[in-house]
Amino acid sequence: MTIKRAELKTIGVAIAAGLSFAIMLLLRDSIYAVFEFQDYLPFQTIIKFFSFAMCFSIVFLGAVFFVQTLTRQRLLSAALFIVIGLLELADMLSLWGMSFLYRDAGNTYNYGVISSVGQLVMALGIFIIFTRDDRQVRASARGVPFTLALVGGALLCASVRFVMHEFPEFMESNAYDMIHNAMRMLTLGLLTMSIIMVMYRHREARPQALLLIIQSLIFLFFANIALMISRTAWDTDMIVGYLYNLVGYYYLLRGIYYVTIEEPHRQQKQAEERINFLAYHDELTGLSNRRLLRERLDSELTRARSSGKKMAVILLDIDRFKTINDTLGHSVGDEILVAVAGRLQSIVPYPECVFRMGGDEFTIILPYLRTTEEATATAEAVMRLFHSPIMLQDAEYHITISLGISFYPDNGDSVDVLVKNADVAMYSAKAQRNDFKLFAPQMNERAGERLRLENDLRKALEQRQFVLMYQPLVELETGRVVGVEALVRWNYPERGMIPPGEFIPLSEETGFILPLGEWVLSEACRQNRQWQDEGIPPIIVSVNLSMRQFKQYQLVERVRAILMETGLEAKYLELEITESLTTEVDYAVETLNKLKALGVRISVDDFGTGYSSLVYLKKLPIDKLKIDRSFVSDILHDNNDAAIVSTIAAMAKHLKLRITAEGVETMDQLEFLKEQHCEEAQGFYFSEPIPALEFAEWIQTQGSQKNKVQLALG
Repeated sequence: MTIKRAELKTIGVAIAAGLSFAIMLLLRDSIYAVFEFQDYLPFQTIIKFFSFAMCFSIVFLGAVFFVQTLTRQRLLSAALFIVIGLLELADMLSLWGMSFLYRDAGNTYNYGVISSVGQLVMALGIFIIFTRDDRQVRASARGVPFTLALVGGALLCASVRFVMHEFPEFMESNAYDMIHNAMRMLTLGLLTMSIIMVMYRHREARPQALLLIIQSLIFLFFANIALMISRTAWDTDMIVGYLYNLVGYYYLLRGIYYVTIEEPHRQQKQAEERINFLAYHDELTGLSNRRLLRERLDSELTRARSSGKKMAVILLDIDRFKTINDTLGHSVGDEILVAVAGRLQSIVPYPECVFRMGGDEFTIILPYLRTTEEATATAEAVMRLFHSPIMLQDAEYHITISLGISFYPDNGDSVDVLVKNADVAMYSAKAQRNDFKLFAPQMNERAGERLRLENDLRKALEQRQFVLMYQPLVELETGRVVGVEALVRWNYPERGMIPPGEFIPLSEETGFILPLGEWVLSEACRQNRQWQDEGIPPIIVSVNLSMRQFKQYQLVERVRAILMETGLEAKYLELEITESLTTEVDYAVETLNKLKALGVRISVDDFGTGYSSLVYLKKLPIDKLKIDRSFVSDILHDNNDAAIVSTIAAMAKHLKLRITAEGVETMDQLEFLKEQHCEEAQGFYFSEPIPALEFAEWIQTQGSQKNKVQLALG
């Protein structure tokens, strides 16, 4: 039952209790009767017996069974109803006909007082228990409350009996009537306050157990009104009061039963269902997971073998998803995964055949194929799905996917082989990104080569296979070399010098970029210090920071330690970041300010190709913008590129930032950049990236470099 339904039911119970009591009052004059005690005794004895049984059911259910979920409210309720149960027993023994057990049996005042005391104790106890916060308690904590309840209940019964036996004249006085009525009024007040407090304290969410408690309090409230207006100890009002009281006990017992048995059982059942669901489904997207994929694919293969039809396995993942997570955060990444799952289910013929393998990888099974072209058409439709952006909280996110396909029986006849070959085809597609590939046997060779490359990356650092190349930065005004950019290359024993485009993405993907990046930073600082020691005029060395490096733990401390270890002054180190690192502006500002406090320079590399924003240019403590080579290469032939370079240069001038143009290859490009007030340039026009020894020799010929610049600038 939902909380809303339980609340409606509580309202219905309250209305039913109120209406029935109102009808009883309206018909009171016509139905009121005073019974003969021999007629009244069996009825009241039965009611009292059930009341006593209810009390001790509450005790046993509340604190004897299922003690692993014992709470403070359950324990104190059980202790309270030990006392109430003893009073109910004493009240039952006070009835006419019980003189063989209790010598004061039949005294009207006895069961009137005992009943009033019992109702008052119950109302006070419920008010104290259910208007306080609940919490888990140990089963060993039951001893003290139970002992106190037994001793207190027995003493209370004995005290009431002592007062009635020793002061009979008081029991017949007006003072007794006043006290008796006051006790009833106080009981009504406590019950009313309990209802109000419980409702108020749980106004945001009302558990079903507490709603049952409220239903119990409602009936107990009307029970006490009936008992208060009764004229004798054996009239219809008294019977109505005891019946309402019994119903109140019943709802209280149901509330404790719900907390003790029904709710734990429901939670256990939900937990089992959840565990079973998660065993075969992805928690984030709700798609079937890898385990269910194996079972489903095995079943589909069996069908395909018997029917003689083809089937396909499509494996896809999101391009550059790690960058999305790093720049936008994992919460946005999760939302994108959910959106991707929804789009995939909307396009495939069988939505239950879409699976999430983990991370950003998804698998689609296409059974019952007549031709391979059907799978190709589905793949093209899936690719088109992501031509439109994903909308999340009024923001657009453009993503692309890479997709690989393997076929039964052409590319394999088992689950493992088909999935492996689809994976190989997908990684072949990722070389171009935003593409799909059908599996071909030669792809296994390329996949094996990629795996070997990944394994050899780890050894390369230990075996000192990485080298740094240096490309100069020339000041256009003077033609002087003012800096150098350190660029890593891999001198692979089997293939020779490998450019960074082949191993940097793999390093990013595997996390190897962190030790590699730290080595590059340390080696560049060491080399720059060595050049200074050899008498070369001090220049700035620029080192690129990857996304992972920028977000690694204690980046600033690592940079400080490297500067101290190599002896290079911080002002001769420039760290290059990309625009994508600045999407988390607060983190970027804090980190860059700490780096600036060391004295390090900061530049933005490949400006204009990423998440360009004037906001971060204003907030971030940067010194320089580096215009990407893609704009510089066509500035003489493409008016748009020329306009972009001019705009960036003008903006940088107003923001008091230096400008470096990358990829300068001709004198005409150099002239154009000078006209745009670009301060620095680098590119093949001056020098390609060269080893440290060659750079030391090259810089000695700086006079000829000045002549080249001055000649270009007229």
